[in-house]
Amino acid sequence: MSMSLEKKHTDPESKKGLSGRRIFGFVLLGAAAVLIFLAVIGYIMAGSGKSVSSLDDMRTQAVLHAASDGLVDSIVAQARQDKLKELRGAKDFRSRGQDAINAELDAAGDAARAEAEALYANPVVEDRTGLFNSIESLESALRAFGTLKDRERSVYSDLYIRLVDNVADWTELTEQAGDDDEKLFSLLTRIVPELGKTENAHLKPAFIKLCRDMSDKEHAREEAEIRNGLVSAMAGAVGDFSVLEGMDDDALWAELARKVPGIEGNERFRDDLIAEAKKRISAASSGETVEETVKDEGADTVYETQTDYTYFAASDQLLKLEEDNEAAFGVLWGELVTVIPDLDDLSSKLQKSMRTSIEDIVWPGSDDFATRYATYTGETGDKGIGFSMKLPASAKKLLLGGIALLLLGLVMVGWHFLTSRFGVPRTIITLFFMYLCLAAVLYNISLSMMMGDILVRMGMYGILVLAMMPGIQSGIGLNMGMTIGCIAGLLGVVMSLQFNMTGFPGLIFACLVGMVVAVPLGIAYSKLLNRMKGSEMTISTYVGFSFVALMCIGWMMLPFNNPKIIWLLSGRGLRVTHSLLNSYAHLLDEFLAFEVLGVKVPTGLLLVFLLCCFIMWLFSRSRTGIAMTAAGSNPRFAEASGISVDRMRTIGTTLSTVIAAVGIVIYSQAFGYAQLYNAPRQLGFIAASAILIGGATVRKARVGHVIFGVFLFEGVLVLGQQIANSAVAGGGLSEVMRIMISNGIILYALTQSGGASRE
Repeated sequence: MSMSLEKKHTDPESKKGLSGRRIFGFVLLGAAAVLIFLAVIGYIMAGSGKSVSSLDDMRTQAVLHAASDGLVDSIVAQARQDKLKELRGAKDFRSRGQDAINAELDAAGDAARAEAEALYANPVVEDRTGLFNSIESLESALRAFGTLKDRERSVYSDLYIRLVDNVADWTELTEQAGDDDEKLFSLLTRIVPELGKTENAHLKPAFIKLCRDMSDKEHAREEAEIRNGLVSAMAGAVGDFSVLEGMDDDALWAELARKVPGIEGNERFRDDLIAEAKKRISAASSGETVEETVKDEGADTVYETQTDYTYFAASDQLLKLEEDNEAAFGVLWGELVTVIPDLDDLSSKLQKSMRTSIEDIVWPGSDDFATRYATYTGETGDKGIGFSMKLPASAKKLLLGGIALLLLGLVMVGWHFLTSRFGVPRTIITLFFMYLCLAAVLYNISLSMMMGDILVRMGMYGILVLAMMPGIQSGIGLNMGMTIGCIAGLLGVVMSLQFNMTGFPGLIFACLVGMVVAVPLGIAYSKLLNRMKGSEMTISTYVGFSFVALMCIGWMMLPFNNPKIIWLLSGRGLRVTHSLLNSYAHLLDEFLAFEVLGVKVPTGLLLVFLLCCFIMWLFSRSRTGIAMTAAGSNPRFAEASGISVDRMRTIGTTLSTVIAAVGIVIYSQAFGYAQLYNAPRQLGFIAASAILIGGATVRKARVGHVIFGVFLFEGVLVLGQQIANSAVAGGGLSEVMRIMISNGIILYALTQSGGASRE
């Protein structure tokens, strides 16, 4: 009876809350309809002949304004120079303060500006036909030039990135070719066959120079590494430099060669090492210490390859279009001089500067109405411009704003349905992702290119996120100790590099070795978790971090000897970052890859991820999988049914560790590099955030949560990074966003779980 009364008491408040939210949602939908209607009207007006004609008039006025403004600025600058020359001739010049001199210069400049603007600010053109035609001709020339230049730069960028990503040793190429450029280019075309195409012939000298420059830089880095290593070895081998005091160079070099391993045979560093030794001898004699110039900077971070356009070369066709630009601008300049004769007196430097401003106005890089409008009003201001021009210029923003309000209104109206079906975090993050897509359109960021990046990252991180699922199903919760499996997988990658394995055999070998190593590690790890029931999150985080720290020592002590993966000078210890470019980097990304609507789909990578998801789905429906889920969701009922909870937890933990081992191998091949030491430490948090965003909880997870979660999480990060870089100077907002979303989602999931034990 009391429960019934309580329900009657609470239901009206609940209905009132829902009614208020829905009313707010309908208001938003109404506002969205108005904005979308105005946007449609604006797009219709933008295509009308009247608007196009008015926009052309604005362009002509903007060009005249830029020319007159440039002339006024040059007159003001000359007036200030003349005034400064006059002041310097006065006897009391040195006694005057800087503020007083600046005030007089400003006064002279203001007076000159007022006089010049009265003469040139509003040039009168009785017949604009010639001026209009010359602007049209220049616009056509600039459009053709800009379009072809963008196309050629895009081709160059693609060739550059493919070449840089696939050449592991530039020095080896130049050594094979010697001074023969033809042979060197032939070696380059073996790596990137498109370099040999006829349409790319103009890039041949550029890429030959690129290869030789990269070889020189690579050789310089290797020499610097050896030199710094010898300095470090010398500092460690010579305990007391004061005993070397008084020796001449020959005796000092002989003593260093005797004491320091590795110096013999490196006579090219003799002068540097002797100078370094003398500095240390002097410091030791005076009781001072020498600051080490070689410092440990920790783990390297490898970013995507950025195109260096220094080597870009224009084709003959592009050079011809550039000449056409010169001729077209000459015609326009003649028309401007006819209107404002004093322009002809400007120096060549000022004319060149003015030309850049005028060309930016004539061809702003797009035929878009809003872009042209913003360019022209940016030069002349928007005073006197009517609503008939402002509305078409704002159509895109109105449409995006209307869609944003429409989405928010629909969420408000269907809030109860959405949150009950998908949960609060997934609903909010999905809406946020949609807003990021709208923001990308607003900032002219290519959604097709971003979607391609999202699919690649989805395949990269997907299996790592899938590794969270067995742990949740078996009852250990979010397995932050999955980094144990990641290290097992990295061990497999390093072993494949040790044996110089490439292609699919190398990739499969790395996965198998990682799985084999992960099994005993996962079993041992599960035994620890079984003894600490109720504190799995804390223990798994601690164990994961501790194992990463332990392996920082292990990577230095493991007996690998392949020169490509160890520190060359000491001959032991693995490097931090290992390139997979000559092994199996991007192997799955490019397998059966295709492009649709501008989106590059990494077919092989996604197929492997979906295959792993399918296998996990089948396992979840097997007798063992069902028993494991039962043990995780209700341990007491499972024990009563004859299911060994500890055994199921062991299976889930081991399976999670094994999947993580495979996941890090797939991640590394997609990334193009394998990173050791502290690099895997945060992967558990990323995986946990992704699966929770997908709708999983700390007690329940399905394959659908993994797929949707990794797509949504990576989508927010990819779009967020680009939008942050466009909207905020420095672009550091994306990393802050990642940390907030990742840790915030984990915190929300833990609060919803209530922290209760499963026992």
